[in-house]
Amino acid sequence: MKRLLLSVAVLLVLMLSGCALNQRAQVEALSKFNYDVTSVQNMRIAGREISSFEADGGISLSSLPGLAVALLTKDLPLEATVNLQMTNPTTTTTKINEFKYLIEIGGKPLFEGAVNENINLAQGQSMIVPLTFRANLFGVAQEQGVEKLLSDLFTRKSNALLALKIKPSVRIGNKNFFYPGYITVDKDFGKSLSKSVSKGLEKLQ
Repeated sequence: MKRLLLSVAVLLVLMLSGCALNQRAQVEALSKFNYDVTSVQNMRIAGREISSFEADGGISLSSLPGLAVALLTKDLPLEATVNLQMTNPTTTTTKINEFKYLIEIGGKPLFEGAVNENINLAQGQSMIVPLTFRANLFGVAQEQGVEKLLSDLFTRKSNALLALKIKPSVRIGNKNFFYPGYITVDKDFGKSLSKSVSKGLEKLQ
């Protein structure tokens, strides 16, 4: 009986050690993933498509009739879908169950969200995950001025304006183990916005 209990105890220790090593390997693999913003879609501000702002190479505030109402209600929403590509270059098959994402503007938090999706990536495999956000730009517009903010967003006169950071997790058993801290995916994914503006204008021509 004692031998049986000892064998069970040893087996449990080995199983726990194996789980701990597996957990560590998968969490470490997250830091070695390749993360990239492939595109930004359906970008709107105060409910209007971004292409409606462009006028004679600049930004036209008159093209946004709802701007005055938005400023009066202190709600100037910016919304879009950021397409995040995740690629696993490691030999460790990693299962991501949930990850948090943070969008910053000018180095300050603008929006925080989370995605619950079973992502199982073996070596060399990739997956694109759409991240949807809706954030209120009123505070930023109040500080910088609406026209300057829109100009910075769409004409790229300011660098490192919009940044995307994520905190992925691996699921082992019934628990999620998050990567410590946020991983910076793109310090200036706003450049993808300017590409979207150009494409939108080309379609209108």
